[in-house]
Amino acid sequence: MNRFSDFLSSKLPFYYGYLIVVVAVLAQVCASPGQTFAVAAFTPYLQESLGLSSSKLAAAYMLGTLLAAIPLVAIGPLSDRFGLRGTTACVAIALAGACFLASRVTGFASLLVAFMLLRFLGQGALVLLSGNIVSMWFQTRLGTVTSVMNAGGAAAFAIVPLVLIGAIQGFGWRMTYVALGMFILLSLVPLLVLTLRNRPEDLGQFPDGLRIDAETAGLAAAQTPVDLTLPQALRDRTFWILGGGMAVWGMIGTGLVFYALPIFQQYGVAPEQSKMLFTTLSLSMLVAQVVGGVLADRNPMHGLLCISFVLLAAGVAVIPLTSSVWHVHIFAGLFGLGQGLTHSVSSTMWVRYYGRQHLGKIRGTVWCAMVAGSGLGPFVLGIIVDTWGSFAPGIWLYVGLLLPLAPLSLLATKPRVAAPSVLPLSRAA
Repeated sequence: MNRFSDFLSSKLPFYYGYLIVVVAVLAQVCASPGQTFAVAAFTPYLQESLGLSSSKLAAAYMLGTLLAAIPLVAIGPLSDRFGLRGTTACVAIALAGACFLASRVTGFASLLVAFMLLRFLGQGALVLLSGNIVSMWFQTRLGTVTSVMNAGGAAAFAIVPLVLIGAIQGFGWRMTYVALGMFILLSLVPLLVLTLRNRPEDLGQFPDGLRIDAETAGLAAAQTPVDLTLPQALRDRTFWILGGGMAVWGMIGTGLVFYALPIFQQYGVAPEQSKMLFTTLSLSMLVAQVVGGVLADRNPMHGLLCISFVLLAAGVAVIPLTSSVWHVHIFAGLFGLGQGLTHSVSSTMWVRYYGRQHLGKIRGTVWCAMVAGSGLGPFVLGIIVDTWGSFAPGIWLYVGLLLPLAPLSLLATKPRVAAPSVLPLSRAA
């Protein structure tokens, strides 16, 4: 299979990394079966067909997501050891199998297993690996390229639920899951096997498509991040600030998307009106991801991260003030901008701060925390609304969790190391 990519790279009139971006975008789209926005399209039909209460359905989703974080720990080290191509192809095949399994669920237990596999392989492993793929091929242009890849995820957020709802209404939810599995097998898997290479050096190329000669080798070496190990990263405060922020963001984003329609119905906005928030949310995410990636290539990333958390907190704070459908769109616009900027900046920070060699272990560790947080989001809101009869206490809790992250993110500066073998970290000014 390497011969095909060798041949292709020799014939392409542009840097092979741009083809890799296309593969990563398709991987983002194919991860949709494990994403909350896709699961939400199935939930009314699952609930009716399987005879599950809302609380049981939410419990299956929460437990499945929390359990998904356990095997996800192994994905980063596996990709570091065996390479991104083989690991990603295996994950894609397994995700297709999980879709086939989801089409056969008959009750709570089998649904729990299906949710666990979909969340582990889709939202967890495939999204993680697609981000790592791009990080291997780009360095100075990583922010801009990541924004393009993330735009694919934003487009999926806007389009996939509509496609799924139409397919479910036309063919049923079981056949729709089968179709999702077949789409992954017939589109993503062949592309991964035939075209994906682990890093540009495998093709005799360099990150960003640069041509390295004796004159530019010193500059390239100076710009290349030192490869830190996971133990070194764990000693760095930025790792904990960024990792904690991702976990909180995952919890809040999933909780709000999962309960979006009931939340705004509580404030007097009918579901027929509030459902349009997903369009506003996806469009604002798309804008922020594209602009944020470009900004991340030209500005201090910790400052951009601070802005993103301010936008997220402001968006959530709008919810209790809702009195019309316009407040729904204001929330969606602010929160979408915050989500898009957070995604673009954080995706770029990992490889620029910690290097490529151990990226799988480092980013995978944080991704596990984010997946676990996303499982807690709907559960926390569900407990609060059952206890107090209102979503408002949970909304203000979310605001309180987001606000401290804004000033903390200003401390998330790049670690400075004297040499790759030196463990103690000092902080760049």
